[in-house]
This record gives sequence, C-alpha cells and structure tokens, in this order.
Amino acid sequence: MKRRTGAVVAVTVGAVVLLAGCSLPDGPPGVVVARAERTPPASKNRPYFLTVRTANGDRKDFQVYIEDFDRCSIGERYPQCKETHA
Repeated sequence: MKRRTGAVVAVTVGAVVLLAGCSLPDGPPGVVVARAERTPPASKNRPYFLTVRTANGDRKDFQVYIEDFDRCSIGERYPQCKETHA
C-alpha cells in the first residue's frame, strides 16, 4: 500500500512540475483592441489571443488562457482586466 501511495505522489508532483513549465507568458500592458479564437484544423485545442495597443501605439498579439480571454473585453486595460474579474 505504501508503494502505491508513493507512486501516486510521484506522478502528481511530476505533473505539477510539467504544467508549471508550460505556462503562457503575460502580454504587454495596454488597451485590448481585438480578441481572436484560432482553431487549428483537426484539433480540439483552441488557442485564444488578445491584441493590445501599447502606450507607444504598437499593436501586440499574444496568446492567453480561456479565463483571461473571457475576462478581458475590447476597450479594457490589460493586465488589469484579468486581475479585477478574478
């Protein structure tokens, strides 16, 4: 029984370490000017993207998690929108 518990703990810790290394980087601060869902052909995974206009006027696209995509509407400031709606 102890061997099984140890194996379960090892697998769980391994999964957490792998997922922690796969996090998406934050995008630059700015005003959200566009949102896009891009579905690759023959895939269940859907990448979600926001486009912001930065303080110097550049447009930057970056991938976000579905939760941040849902929280940030056009016209809101990023990253404040993902933090205030949490």
